[in-house]
Amino acid sequence: MGAITDGQADRMLLITCPVSQSDELVADRRIRSVVNHPTHVALSVECPACGSVHVYRTGRRWEDARRRVAEADTRSATAAATAASARAAQELTRA
Repeated sequence: MGAITDGQADRMLLITCPVSQSDELVADRRIRSVVNHPTHVALSVECPACGSVHVYRTGRRWEDARRRVAEADTRSATAAATAASARAAQELTRA
């Protein structure tokens, strides 16, 4: 870690490495790029745990979109399970 100057501490991020699943404290100098998208901000960060560059996204609209996709997946899975149960019940009544 670099020296603290002018009473300011180094800027750090807390990330979770998707490879090792470990929480890592990362200095801001390991940020390789920052891209501002309409729905989120994407940071490419060099991971100290595995050495790879991972992309971390943040933003309310990004989280809202992820939630909507997850809810749609849940509804789709529920509908598929209900349809499968109905087909199985019809087969049993025909037999």
